[in-house]
Amino acid sequence: MSDVVEELKAKLAEKKDRLEAIRVEQAALEEEVIAFETVIACYDPSIRPSGTASFRRPVSTGGLTPTKRVTALLKGRNSRHIVLEILRGAERLVAAAEIAQSFVDKEQLADRAAGLSSHITSRFATVLNGLRKQGLVRFEPSEDGNSRRLWEIAR
Repeated sequence: MSDVVEELKAKLAEKKDRLEAIRVEQAALEEEVIAFETVIACYDPSIRPSGTASFRRPVSTGGLTPTKRVTALLKGRNSRHIVLEILRGAERLVAAAEIAQSFVDKEQLADRAAGLSSHITSRFATVLNGLRKQGLVRFEPSEDGNSRRLWEIAR
C-alpha cells in the first residue's frame, strides 16, 4: 500500500510541475500576443490590445490640476514683483515656502489655495531661480544642513 501512495505522490508532483510549466508558457504567450496587438494597433487604430493597458490618452474630465489652479491664482499678477516685494519687506533671509505663505496671507487666498502650498512654493522657487540668474536675488543654504535655500535681495 505504501508503494501505491509513493507512486501517487510522485505523479502528483509531476502534474504540479507540468502545470507550473504550462502557466509559465501561458504568461510568455500572453505577453507575445499583447506585443503583437500593440504593434498592429500602431498601424490599425481599430484594433484594441487585449492587455489591460490602454494606449490612448485619457480624456480630460475638465478638472483643474494643481498646476492649473496655481496659474489661476496668479493670473493677472506679476510673480516676479510679488517675490521681490516680499523679499524687500523681509527683515531676514526667507525660504520659498515662506514667500508662498506670505503671498497667500497678503492676498487672502487661504480658501482658494488649500492643498496647493507645495505647488505655490515650487512656482515661486522657479521665479527665485530666474531672478538669481539675473543677479537680482541671492541665496544661502539653511543652517540646519538640509537643502533648503534662504533668499534675499542682492544688494
